[in-house]
Amino acid sequence: MRHEDEEERPLFTRRRYGSRWVYNHRNPAGLALIMIAPVVTVGVLLLLSYGAPR
Repeated sequence: MRHEDEEERPLFTRRRYGSRWVYNHRNPAGLALIMIAPVVTVGVLLLLSYGAPR
């Protein structure tokens, strides 16, 4: 049995103004991607900076 609160929400939504697609924070997978993306980005930048020759 499905409740009204558990309705399917898309992973990406369009911005109100413009044609950009953004993660939907109301979708659990979208919220996880919003939280994981900056951590992965910082990790990659740190790895690149430590691997650079001096």
